[in-house]
Amino acid sequence: MVRYIQIIFVMFLLTIKGEPMSVDNTQIKNLIKDVCVQLGEKYAKAEALDIVYATGLVESKYEYIEQIGAGPARSFWQVEPETAVDNCKNFISVRPELMQRAADILGIDPYHFIDPQPDNWDWILRTNIAAGVLHCRIKYWRVPEAIEPSPEGLAKYWKQHYNTVEGAGSVEHFLLLTKGKI
Repeated sequence: MVRYIQIIFVMFLLTIKGEPMSVDNTQIKNLIKDVCVQLGEKYAKAEALDIVYATGLVESKYEYIEQIGAGPARSFWQVEPETAVDNCKNFISVRPELMQRAADILGIDPYHFIDPQPDNWDWILRTNIAAGVLHCRIKYWRVPEAIEPSPEGLAKYWKQHYNTVEGAGSVEHFLLLTKGKI
């Protein structure tokens, strides 16, 4: 109990000092793997787990669940509610078995996939870590190109298919933040 209180006190001190806190890498990698395996083995290939982990690292450093500034992105993976709605309407809801697995993983009613609402997904993405993993993975799954497993390949794939040409990120930034971590 004393150790627990000490940890909370240190976290409190870091918070009031403005020091960023982040999630343990092993724990977040395990969560990503658990969610992807529960979606189905085809969603849990090594390169897929790497790109999802790297995406969270680059998008938020596992420190932010809301986009800095006035943007709509939510979760460590900075998924926009409209992206979640698109995943639901055009991919998940038309695959009943996947929809049920997704609802079970997130602990939510399947109705959120059948009639997805941006405000609901805004809340779910901010409050349910697995929702960010799921929508990040589904966004990548819907890309017809294979994921290139090299660090440079992952960086280019992320930039082209996730951050996009309009996004503020760069291949160089991706490589800098992920070096030695994937």
